[in-house]
Amino acid sequence: MVKIMIVEDSNLMKSVIANFIKKKNNDFEIITADGGEQAVEMYKKENPDLVFMDIRMPGMDGITAMEKILGSYPKAKVVMCTALKETEQEERARKAGAVGYITKPFSSEDIIKALNDNLPK
Repeated sequence: MVKIMIVEDSNLMKSVIANFIKKKNNDFEIITADGGEQAVEMYKKENPDLVFMDIRMPGMDGITAMEKILGSYPKAKVVMCTALKETEQEERARKAGAVGYITKPFSSEDIIKALNDNLPK
């Protein structure tokens, strides 16, 4: 079964992303984390196929969490989801290893494209 992890401090945004994923495939297992520290720990335990991660969260930010995950799991796939439409932030995320960068508000098509681009066919 395909596992998707959503890392987001907003329960509403977690729910929105989860619902968009379920539109694509209701059989995906969805796991969630509330912040960067929890994401790093949960990645070790769950080994998800794809991660959707917010950048700005209390405590450890999303890019730092992604760097820690990629340090231990270089094949991890992380799509950054953020309200920031800043070119420098996107460049930082991509240089750190993000496989995608989606700005809020996003559509179900944005999430489905990220799934299609990053999961095995």
